Amino acid sequence: MAAYAAVISLIGNNTSVSTISLGPSGESQRTFAITLRKEKVKDLAHEAEDQIESHLQQLIIEKDEHNRTKANKRLLEMLQQTIEDVESVKKVLIKQIKNNNLKPGSLSLGGSSSPRSHVSMLENDMVGYNIEQDFIRSQLMGYSSQLEVISIAGMGGMVLSFFGVRGWITMSKDYTLRKMLLCLLQDAIGVKGELDKVSDGDLADRLQKSLKSRRYLIVVDDIWSTEAWDDIRLCFPENNNRSRILLTTRDMNVAQYASSPKDPFPMRFLEPEESWNLFCQKAFGKKDCPNEFDNVAKVVVESCKGLPLMISVVAGLLSSKTLDEWMKVAQSMSLLVNLDDYQHCSRVLALSYKHLPSHLKTCFLYFGVFPKAREISVKKLIRLWVAEGLIELKGLEGLEKVAANLLHDLIDKNLLVVSRRNLTGSIKACRIHDLLHDLCLREAEGERLLYSYVIYRESFGPEFPPEGCHWMSVCSDGTYRHIHFDDVTHKKTRSLHFSADELWPDLLFSLGHFKLLRVLDLEAVGFSYFPSEILHLVGLRYLALTAYNVPEDLALADFWNLETLIVSQPRLALKRSVSLPIGIWQVYQLRYLRCTSMFLYPPRNISAKHPILENLLNVSGLNPSCCTKEIFERIRNVKKSGVLGGADEFFDEPEWLDNLKHLHELEALKIAAGGYGLLCSGFRLPCADSFHKISKS
Repeated sequence: MAAYAAVISLIGNNTSVSTISLGPSGESQRTFAITLRKEKVKDLAHEAEDQIESHLQQLIIEKDEHNRTKANKRLLEMLQQTIEDVESVKKVLIKQIKNNNLKPGSLSLGGSSSPRSHVSMLENDMVGYNIEQDFIRSQLMGYSSQLEVISIAGMGGMVLSFFGVRGWITMSKDYTLRKMLLCLLQDAIGVKGELDKVSDGDLADRLQKSLKSRRYLIVVDDIWSTEAWDDIRLCFPENNNRSRILLTTRDMNVAQYASSPKDPFPMRFLEPEESWNLFCQKAFGKKDCPNEFDNVAKVVVESCKGLPLMISVVAGLLSSKTLDEWMKVAQSMSLLVNLDDYQHCSRVLALSYKHLPSHLKTCFLYFGVFPKAREISVKKLIRLWVAEGLIELKGLEGLEKVAANLLHDLIDKNLLVVSRRNLTGSIKACRIHDLLHDLCLREAEGERLLYSYVIYRESFGPEFPPEGCHWMSVCSDGTYRHIHFDDVTHKKTRSLHFSADELWPDLLFSLGHFKLLRVLDLEAVGFSYFPSEILHLVGLRYLALTAYNVPEDLALADFWNLETLIVSQPRLALKRSVSLPIGIWQVYQLRYLRCTSMFLYPPRNISAKHPILENLLNVSGLNPSCCTKEIFERIRNVKKSGVLGGADEFFDEPEWLDNLKHLHELEALKIAAGGYGLLCSGFRLPCADSFHKISKS
């Protein structure tokens, strides 16, 4: 606890300094001096964090009690020295601020005098495009029986989704045909089953046959080249039944090439009045602008040049700012008017990022670890934020609650778009615009936070990230490439994400170089076994992978800080459950546990104290046979649970439903039979007394 308190104190000191930001006046020398000291504080904090985690991992491995005592003493001395160093730099920085007659209150990015504190989300709107909206609707629902490709050309951010669709694919500049085909087959057509081994040609043939004789509407969003259209156009059959393809692109040549039979539809920039209405709606939640913001708002809107994405992002940024901060942003934007449209848009978006509150900046940059144009699960995102240590607890709110609030802040600032909701209206998934994703990559790579490596067929070998990079993301178009890691480059890496379809065997042998790894996301990579190399990464907080089985003697107890454990199974292995090692009961920090289907052994053989996973809030994939009183009493704080088994397994364990009464905090329950269906004669629902919180709500 002493080490934990010291780390929190260190982080608190660093945060209080990192929120300082100066306006764009002629103060370059002063700004430079302050920036240097801010960087010094950040470097000190990062170095301390590295040493602390390395030391703690050594303590886990060390078995000799005398050596552990000495190591603890060294750790406390190191923490004290680091805190003194940070305090010293902080004092110099505060003195520098006072000598330059700067009021600390004027340097904060937050403020109490803002036009509004919160704006409701406005999704799927086309403010200012009433004529265009009617025209597109008429094209989509026209009476022509032939297949039509309706192309819309305009700068990124001008085309918004405003209707329900059968299928939606975002091509983007870095598209891969295989991923586009899989997306349409799985998400739009609803094809189930193992597709990993199916060739691209067979996938395309299957998609075409699935669309045959059916009326379909497919949105092909953000396509960059005629070659990309040629790759996918033959997958859409002509059924003479009023099927439609809505295609969006930034290139008019691509639009003209793809459109059939009509000419493409060019999206215009918004007129001044339309821009003003959109800005006010996003910034104030209404069409009117408060008098005190009127003049500066007009300058901001004019600087946005009628581009909806820019208007929405800037309005979202300013919605919680003071009038003084509005004036600073307006002054900065006015300096960018002579740039071309793309540069202007990129610079304004970067300016919006610079003016984000410090607690949102890193969370926003983290979107760079996900592949471009990918729908992002909100649950996964929040668990990753928590595992990375990006969430700071405030009061009695839980980590997940704080993270959810941060997500809504980013959505309210129009930096994210909600893509899916559940039946209760909660956000299930979100997306980030390509231009904003590019911004995340530039800023995160510039700060040596992120290295994103995309493997293409024409690439000849891996590049290596700069030393000290914290996040690493590896994407692939399905091309096999050897990837080697080394001690120097990756000794400070905190997270490793794979969004790839192929397995690199040599990857496993070099995982040991990631001494301080917190997050390892290998769920997109299929293993025939649980890789033993992962067992050396005892500092992991988030582990996700796909494997056929998990050894029952796996030393899970060494994962002292693991918060999320996900073990997915290939579809071919779904007929049997994974038996988790008994050591799972000693992973006391575990908050989320998910397997496709799993069996838990009772913990009676490992401790006379009957270990309880107090922090476990969500467990999914339980086999009915392990839904016993003994198990439930040891995961008693679970709020959400999922039970999965074969239809016969539910009837073999008739008492499992009544045992739910031992989960006193249970709020949500999902029951499913793997591929067989469950609503058959003989199945009974549990009695109302089995649900404490559900029955009371």
